[in-house]
Amino acid sequence: MIGLKVFRGLLLASAAATSAAAAAQDQGGTLQPVATVEAKHEVNAGVEIVGGYNDNVYATRNREKDDFYFLARPFVRADLGSGADSASLRAEGEIGRYAELSSEDYNDWTLAADGRTRLSDSVSLIGGGEWRWDHENRGSPDAVSGLEPTEYRRGFGYLGLLGTKGRFSGRLAGTITRYDFSDVPTSSGTINNDDRDRLQGEIGVRAGIDLTSGTQLFAQGGYDWRDYDDAADDYGFDRNSDGVSLAAGVRGRLGRQFTAELFAGWLQRDYRDPALPDISTFDVGAVLDWTGDGGLGGSFRLDRSAEETTLPGASAYILTSGRLGLRANVNPRISAGIGLSGTHYDYVGHPRTEFVIGGDAWAKYWFDRNFYLGLAYYHDERSSDAAGYDYERNRFEVSVGAQLRPRFAADAMPLRVDSAAPGGAYAGVLLAHGTQVTGLDGPRGSNGANTADFGGFGPSAVVVAGYGVLVDALYLGIEAEASVDGPEWTHNSDRVFSMAKNHAYGFSARVGLATAHDDLIYARFGWSNADFRTSYDHAASSYSGAASRTGFGGGGGIEAPVGALSFVRAEFVVVSYDDLDITTGSGQFDNFSSLESQFRFGGGVRFGRPRATPRDGAPIDFAGPYVGVQIGHGSLVTSNQGTRSGGTALDVTRASRGGLAGIFAGFGGVFGRTYLGLEGEADISAINWNIERDPNGRIYSAQHDYSLGASARAGLLLGDAALLYGRLGMVTTRFDVPYSTSGASTRSREWRNGLRYGLGLEVGVAPRVRLRVDYTVTEYAAYDVAYGNNSDRFDHSEGLFRLGIAWRL
Repeated sequence: MIGLKVFRGLLLASAAATSAAAAAQDQGGTLQPVATVEAKHEVNAGVEIVGGYNDNVYATRNREKDDFYFLARPFVRADLGSGADSASLRAEGEIGRYAELSSEDYNDWTLAADGRTRLSDSVSLIGGGEWRWDHENRGSPDAVSGLEPTEYRRGFGYLGLLGTKGRFSGRLAGTITRYDFSDVPTSSGTINNDDRDRLQGEIGVRAGIDLTSGTQLFAQGGYDWRDYDDAADDYGFDRNSDGVSLAAGVRGRLGRQFTAELFAGWLQRDYRDPALPDISTFDVGAVLDWTGDGGLGGSFRLDRSAEETTLPGASAYILTSGRLGLRANVNPRISAGIGLSGTHYDYVGHPRTEFVIGGDAWAKYWFDRNFYLGLAYYHDERSSDAAGYDYERNRFEVSVGAQLRPRFAADAMPLRVDSAAPGGAYAGVLLAHGTQVTGLDGPRGSNGANTADFGGFGPSAVVVAGYGVLVDALYLGIEAEASVDGPEWTHNSDRVFSMAKNHAYGFSARVGLATAHDDLIYARFGWSNADFRTSYDHAASSYSGAASRTGFGGGGGIEAPVGALSFVRAEFVVVSYDDLDITTGSGQFDNFSSLESQFRFGGGVRFGRPRATPRDGAPIDFAGPYVGVQIGHGSLVTSNQGTRSGGTALDVTRASRGGLAGIFAGFGGVFGRTYLGLEGEADISAINWNIERDPNGRIYSAQHDYSLGASARAGLLLGDAALLYGRLGMVTTRFDVPYSTSGASTRSREWRNGLRYGLGLEVGVAPRVRLRVDYTVTEYAAYDVAYGNNSDRFDHSEGLFRLGIAWRL
């Protein structure tokens, strides 16, 4: 929960931090003003009015509900004093109202205070507190299926000592947090949330020593406890616990533009109830901040913790999360940013695992010193090995805001808008490879139900055309597209049904950053319309037809110039389409909910003018050893055959999608403009598909747990800072396949070897830092899973898109 994250922020934040809450919270797409010189006493107040659209309000896989919503975000902040003795007071709120789904309306408020005072030349005291009236997001793993969101109150306080003595520094900090959850009404009664009310506290210490190189080595440890109001929860479990953590790490500068912190250690948590398993696992964390030239910047965060859960039988879930963000404050009047995050949930004491991947893009324009317009897009999706818990969600927001404090001086530099490359008009052709994933939910038999995932791979061709402008290094553009063909899948058994995507067209906005070499790193979001061809045949019904469905989605990619006015592009796009109901006879329907993920590669031509003055970026050296981290989105597609009740043969393609996170390391050499290298990689994910026949049918799934691999990379340098490459290698992956029927149950955990091939585009963003988009297809050897006297055959393939950041050693 938030309390532990803030506590870790107290230990990890630099000694100059005034607010622990600010140090610990990830702002994501929140639009923050550029820092200004603080006055001795200053008051600021304002409000932001937001109009938004959510295409999946309840965060469900099937039968999604969409709605428009409106938000009001007032705030008041007072900063008192500065430097060694200072304090800040703030009050803020978010009032949400939905156009139709009024049960989702909410009123969130926060009151907070932070302070700092110097006790001596070497010791400072920090402290503060916060009280929040909040609600749980429908996509939260703890959210319950009530008629309205779960409301809760959270009180938080902290106190800490920061000290330095020569080359030595230390911190001692403690926090206390109180949670109070409200009950939630349902259609049949009330969900009791009193068993979630608790008090938790943390205390920790950190000691560091500065080396002559400017690097700091540190060690830290903490103790925390969680004390629930109720002796047992509604399922009879005593959830009181205490835990310890120990870690050691290093902090320092990596050249002129980067600061980094990395630590590793161990987490231990003991539960009072012997029925809840204790936790003993590794801990890891990382912080990388980039402050580039021209207002560009970015950050990477990696964190791991043990969090409370409401899942019966599970003591907690191990939360491993990472986020990569890029931002541009290129002018006092305009700012923008893009981000990608991945979060892995591993439940302790329960076989459930989940992965949530998210992306965002935002831009903000101040048309006056005190007034602004904003635009934001958010995408998140969950992949769970529990049938029916997947979802995809897109949100679009337009905002207008005002504040008392002027954003910029009256004589601020005007915007410099330029249509030179990579701006201007353009057109291009892209070849694509993607996965269509369809979640089916429908009735079976007498009072039965079937929840299942289907899908398949398929190629496509896409034509794009658009226009963009540069505001210094910030790119803003719009794009139209049209595509032909796409993936398809088939289910052959006593019911024969299939679905295929035909042509599609759409429009998107693009927000990006132009590097010092005119490479373009961008996010995209928009609207799409696609035609789907569906057939469905069984004893009670026969249907065949085409239907058009609207979808919303987003993605991102990289463009690298080739010559003055042509470019190469590699990008990834995810689109979630409206549900489709297919009649199955007797007045019943199967609900199909489809998503398409697509990697595109190709090139195009710009019709504007080349840049009059080339940027002054130094050539990027791709030779030598490197290490990196990556966050991605993958699809698992399985050809599944077996024998069903009555001797009926089954031949079906099952599929689903999910997030993954990984690390990689390699070495390469440059020969003229040719690149040759070797690379090793490892990842963890929850990419899985599920089928569940209720109440007495088959329940089974397949999941990519984690993998290890090695590849050869060969490529061509484009300009001074881009590498276009292909890869070929081998990978070994553990697949988890639990399988149960009314008469048999088994669980297969097989390591399977596969051939991996693909391509990618990598660009330099700093002398030793490179950003890449990478897409691979992996084909594994088929195998059988036996249950009772029968067996099913599984032939896995997967497509993985990864966004990675590499550091040249």
